[in-house]
Amino acid sequence: MLSIVVGAGMIAWVLTRPVGYASFGWFAYAPLSDTAFVPGTSRWVLMWVLFGLGALLVGLGAGFLLGRRRG
Repeated sequence: MLSIVVGAGMIAWVLTRPVGYASFGWFAYAPLSDTAFVPGTSRWVLMWVLFGLGALLVGLGAGFLLGRRRG
């Protein structure tokens, strides 16, 4: 019940906000302009993420096979 009231309040708040572009924000400055892009580093991150997901799936599969009842 509370989530419905909060959701309705958020929708009403969004609909009553003025529409237009802000005169400040991400376009006012470049906070990350001093960093350099190094190609190839995202490949290692992707490799470790895929390795972690694979290990998770192997663990879940082994747990399922070991934990199910024999009958």
